[in-house]
Amino acid sequence: MKQFWLKQPQEIKNTIVAVALVTSIVLYLYFFKFSGNITGFFRIGSILPLSPFLTGQDIFIYQGELGYDGQMFLSLALDPFLQDSGTIDALDHPQYRYRRILYPLLGYVFGFGNSQLIPYIMVGLNCLSIVLIVFVSSLYLKKYSGITWQGLLVLCIPGIWIILSLSTAGLLSSLLLVTALYFYRQEQPISAALSIAAACLNREIMLLMWLALLLTSIWERKWQQLKHLLWAWLPAAMWNIYVVYRLKFQGTSGVSENFGYPLLGIFNKLATLVTAGSLAKNLFEAFSFGLLPMICLAIFLIYRERHQDNKIIIIATLLYGALLLMSSLAILNYYLDYSRVYINLYFLLLLAATYRYTLGKTILFIAASLASISFLLAHS
Repeated sequence: MKQFWLKQPQEIKNTIVAVALVTSIVLYLYFFKFSGNITGFFRIGSILPLSPFLTGQDIFIYQGELGYDGQMFLSLALDPFLQDSGTIDALDHPQYRYRRILYPLLGYVFGFGNSQLIPYIMVGLNCLSIVLIVFVSSLYLKKYSGITWQGLLVLCIPGIWIILSLSTAGLLSSLLLVTALYFYRQEQPISAALSIAAACLNREIMLLMWLALLLTSIWERKWQQLKHLLWAWLPAAMWNIYVVYRLKFQGTSGVSENFGYPLLGIFNKLATLVTAGSLAKNLFEAFSFGLLPMICLAIFLIYRERHQDNKIIIIATLLYGALLLMSSLAILNYYLDYSRVYINLYFLLLLAATYRYTLGKTILFIAASLASISFLLAHS
């Protein structure tokens, strides 16, 4: 067994470790946190109507809660074509939710439309996404930094475990992001375009990464990349047009609630850390939120060191940083929200090519692992 392990390349070792850790955590949550009820992963509240396709099933319900994003994705996965009017009633903002179709659609397809099987498939998709993120990140790091073991730092990211426990779409988006960056650097324009096009169908924030790839292609004069990226936004645009037509502006778009004037949300966040909540909660919030600007700063320092290898990373960070500055308290108030929305900042830092700042990058991920451990312990 020892000889087998030693013979494996580092990216395979990283993947095996990821499989073992993800399996352990998901089984622990399933059997001990959710008492063997798979719907516990979707944070289903008691206020909104349940999907009509859950009728008669044993549902793990959080009494007195509105529910979380995972509940909306599950409702869509059970009826991605909105054939039952009760599906729309089960969504808090139908137009906003229906735009993010890829994750629930995959749950429906691979679950063969079976309402009993679909929740397991969706949790499985997120588990598989984590493992593949580790694998693809390791391949990327092996080729462009030589520090392949750092692919394991993916497992330190708090958003990884938050999304897994809530069954939202962020892990699939992050996998497609990492894959798009890998194919972009590998000069495989069609694969890069297909990856980012799929990512935009999964979460609209991924249009930032499409724009980052587009601008980097212009900067680096990669016209072949640019030619394919110019059509990569079309599937998401066409789907959004259909959503508006199909739902006739039911619900909100999510923009006005989640974003506003620059810095206003951050100032409100700092005010809540001083005036509201317990000391322990505020310290944890300050620590978790403080990681985001620290990551941005680290990326800028790395870019100064090796700007030729990190053009795509710096442009994407600037775009994400601008979005962070405009985020409202609706996103920034709670670590479960901003840790998911800005999870890709961690991947940008991880994939940034560096020599001198390798230790600093590692320390930031170790610090992030403390937030991950705290979350998992509190969630147990």
